[in-house]
Amino acid sequence: MWKLAFLLLAALFAVGFSVDTEGFVEMKANDQGVQTALKFAMDEYNKASRDIYFFTVVKVIRVQRKFQDGYKYILTVMIERTECIKDSMDPVCPVFTDPIWKMTYRCTFVVYNSAWSQRWMLLEKKCN
Repeated sequence: MWKLAFLLLAALFAVGFSVDTEGFVEMKANDQGVQTALKFAMDEYNKASRDIYFFTVVKVIRVQRKFQDGYKYILTVMIERTECIKDSMDPVCPVFTDPIWKMTYRCTFVVYNSAWSQRWMLLEKKCN
């Protein structure tokens, strides 16, 4: 019986009481720093994308941040292709609803803002 209790307790610690050993804390999507990080990540994504259309964030899944001589953000989001071509200056860009044109990706961006230089950097981008 004590072996079963030990296994149950071990499982609780492993699953229920997990600690982020890297020091990241969960953030709300409406935080001003998070919004700036998201905008920077999407600007960089769109610059690097070969698609002629802009992509935009349609859902924020998870945001984590830690201080490390500046703020490091891990942003997990859903993005979709918009109807706006990259050369356009249209401030309103609805996403495609037609399945032929619609493209959706789940992306994780790692963004860093240096405390001393106030420079933003996209450290990692993974979309699928």
